[in-house]
Amino acid sequence: MIVRRAVAPLALAAAFAAGCSSGSGPKQSPGSGLPQVTGAVGQKAVITLPSGVAAPAKLETRTLVQGSGATLVSGQLAAVNYTVVNWTGDKALGDTYSADGGKTPNQPQVVTLGSTGLLPAWNTALTGARIGSRIEIVAPPADAFGSQGNAQAGVGPKDDLVFVLDVIGGYEASADITGKQATQAGAGLPTVAGDPGGGNPKVTIPAGAKPPASLVADTLIHGSGEAVQSGRTLLMQYTGVDWNTGKNFDSSFTRKQAFSTTIGAGKVIKGWDDGLVGKHVGDRVLLVIPPSLGYGPSGGQSSAGIGANDTLVFVVDIVDAL
Repeated sequence: MIVRRAVAPLALAAAFAAGCSSGSGPKQSPGSGLPQVTGAVGQKAVITLPSGVAAPAKLETRTLVQGSGATLVSGQLAAVNYTVVNWTGDKALGDTYSADGGKTPNQPQVVTLGSTGLLPAWNTALTGARIGSRIEIVAPPADAFGSQGNAQAGVGPKDDLVFVLDVIGGYEASADITGKQATQAGAGLPTVAGDPGGGNPKVTIPAGAKPPASLVADTLIHGSGEAVQSGRTLLMQYTGVDWNTGKNFDSSFTRKQAFSTTIGAGKVIKGWDDGLVGKHVGDRVLLVIPPSLGYGPSGGQSSAGIGANDTLVFVVDIVDAL
């Protein structure tokens, strides 16, 4: 409920959704008809297609660099940077790496292994992969966007795609921060009960108190991680309560599914962007967001019972910055 507009890693919100079955072909060694990949791990890959060679008919994957981290399993979250090229026409479709040599952050994607919303090719390549690996994928339509293609992403119904993935992290879907909550916010503000790892925190709105007119972003647990920079992709757990009704309208804790987004980039409501930049990985933050920094006067979110003039309260645990 905190998303202002959809995130579009491949220039569209559902870029990695496909209702296709997954195939699996034999791995090939370099020089056997697969595209060649150059460039360092952690930087945009340079993908060179073999001249005069048709794309393989079946899904091909190969590990270009073997990572030394933990092995990813189905149900986990995988954090990935990628480069993608359309074999048909040798056209670059996009990547998640910094466009200015690292002055601005990369924009990694966090995906759930084994989910129906993940491209079959990615699911096959990432399940069993080790963190730190660089993986090449050549995906026929059946393992990518299927016979419908994806016109908005520049993918036709018969197009083969080449991905190079850098696996930068892996997490349990219910991943949370550590520590115990030793402080509460100031007088007249909501109280929060429940330590990390203990499920959905209980938020209590103070009886008879008026909501603050400006943004509140109080740190309830101080993490020891890096400071959050604008443009970073954050992995978080959160719960949201409507000050006006006291009702819990959304919770990643309850879903047991961590949430990721680019912060400070207008991908979520402004209260999140303004309140979380400058906090630290490992922090638990109480956000009290006035309507002007939430869903605004246009009408809130009626499906969640949020009115146009409602103040929103969130408890956000910053699990990691990617």
